[in-house]
Amino acid sequence: MKKVNELTYAEKIYLLKIYQISIAEDKHISTTQIAKSLEVKASSATDMLKRLAFKGLVLYSKYHGCEMTTEGIGIASVVVERFLLTQRFLNTKLDMDMEDSQRIAEKIITLDVPVLFNKIKQALH
Repeated sequence: MKKVNELTYAEKIYLLKIYQISIAEDKHISTTQIAKSLEVKASSATDMLKRLAFKGLVLYSKYHGCEMTTEGIGIASVVVERFLLTQRFLNTKLDMDMEDSQRIAEKIITLDVPVLFNKIKQALH
């Protein structure tokens, strides 16, 4: 399995959103759904889906969108765990509102500092 830290900021955010959409709606996600969720153009979403498909993280089909591979789900679950831990930390320990904590957590989860997430986990327990 590829490591989370080998992915770019954008790749992590796309995987996070694809994972969230697939859990909430369907395992097969349209390019339009992804583009709307990330507030980007459909062409940008298509380019990223092709990149993620090349890395083996999604199965992409033109005009049909994508679905996550087992490897993509594994990496996305790590990203989601980091996101939820970070957001909870910002809410409970720093008293941030949900909107701010979500926006900031999306930035923090892209850092390649595993010790940070271990310390956040320790601070919450």
